[in-house]
Amino acid sequence: MKKTLAAAITSALVIGVAGTTFAAANPFSDVKADHWSFDAVAKLAQEGVIEGYGDNSFRGDSHITRYEMAQMVAKAMAKEDKVNKQQKAMIDKLAAEYAAELDNLGVRVANLESKIDNVTWNGQLRLRTQKWNEENSDAATQSQVYYDLNLSAKINDTWTGHVELEGERVMNGMEFNPMADDDGYATSNVYVQGPLFGADAKIGKFDSWGAQGYVLDDAMRGMELNYTSDKLDTTVRFGRVNGGHDDYYTWAKDRGPVYDSANDENNSLNQLSEPANYAALELAYRTSDATTLQLGYHHLTSVNKFANANFAGMTDETNDIFTAGFQTKLTDDLKLEAIYAKSSTDSANGTTGKYSYAYDDNDGYAAFLRYKGTNVAEKGSYGIWAGYFELPISTVISSTYYLGHSYKALEVGVGYVPAENVLAKVYYWDAKGIGDTPDADMYRAQVQFFF
Repeated sequence: MKKTLAAAITSALVIGVAGTTFAAANPFSDVKADHWSFDAVAKLAQEGVIEGYGDNSFRGDSHITRYEMAQMVAKAMAKEDKVNKQQKAMIDKLAAEYAAELDNLGVRVANLESKIDNVTWNGQLRLRTQKWNEENSDAATQSQVYYDLNLSAKINDTWTGHVELEGERVMNGMEFNPMADDDGYATSNVYVQGPLFGADAKIGKFDSWGAQGYVLDDAMRGMELNYTSDKLDTTVRFGRVNGGHDDYYTWAKDRGPVYDSANDENNSLNQLSEPANYAALELAYRTSDATTLQLGYHHLTSVNKFANANFAGMTDETNDIFTAGFQTKLTDDLKLEAIYAKSSTDSANGTTGKYSYAYDDNDGYAAFLRYKGTNVAEKGSYGIWAGYFELPISTVISSTYYLGHSYKALEVGVGYVPAENVLAKVYYWDAKGIGDTPDADMYRAQVQFFF
């Protein structure tokens, strides 16, 4: 009798798999009340030690492998707090019998959990509406949905791989289009990050931030090395950039004849935009806990002339941008930041779309006063800012300031966190065009959802 009962309990422990726990009166459809194992199976099912298949069956006559048996024993071991002394003794006996299989199972489970934990996702969704009032033109209103998805995966103990995907949809009448790079593909940053040459390195295509974002807040292709010490941070970059205005920092490359069905002939569509070569060195020195001084040098070259035919007046093949700036806390809640940039290019004469540029400015600046600041993890946090900037086209690659280039502008804004991981912002710009660029003002409101 003892052997029979032990066999019933062993079968129950071994064959139970993930499923639903049923009432003890009739736990499984294929275990009849007059079956010799019914009491043992019902008892263990009632106490949560065993479970059946998803189809309400127990399948007590099925043949299983030692590894499958070890899986069931492992499940029973996870529920030891629900069993009585006699049942625990049986589980311990089975655990000893299948120790090798349980050890292998533990390794496999640990490896599986490691792989699951190895990949992380984060990103944001943004809803935006803005109104642009340009001198001598009708006001333009645009609503937009934007997404930014970031995947990170551990390569080893020191290196990680990253993929970033972006896309947007203009809501007032335009079709969905992923944001595109110069080759016409959906924008995606793909890079690896880890220690190299004593620095934190990024290699691939990644977002970069230069001179408080005044010169560069965009993707580049190549390598970035960041060296950090107690007082001095050093950033070295080299690669290629498109910038926020491809007509200036790119050149035309012949890619062979391209058929134009509209004109039934080969034409200028064979010109492919190519990015400029780029190298930079930036230094940030902390004079105190409150103040950081910044110096930078950004060097751009092209294999042809800078700019295409629209910028025929731009004859230099290189553009060197020198920057100097600082960031300082005036009080715990008040921060002042400023940046100055000077370009080696003397003038800009050309057209882009409906705009023309004719001016000699080759230096620009930005200065902002910021009160408090938003923290998306802190509901109710807020920030207010006001600033003024000048953006000649020759001093910026792709500026963080929305107007891009060829404007002097006052910017004011406020940000607020109404709920955790939700950020609302409102902006206003009053912009004066540089050279022939028309004056404009703009309003923007947006909500960002972070995850």
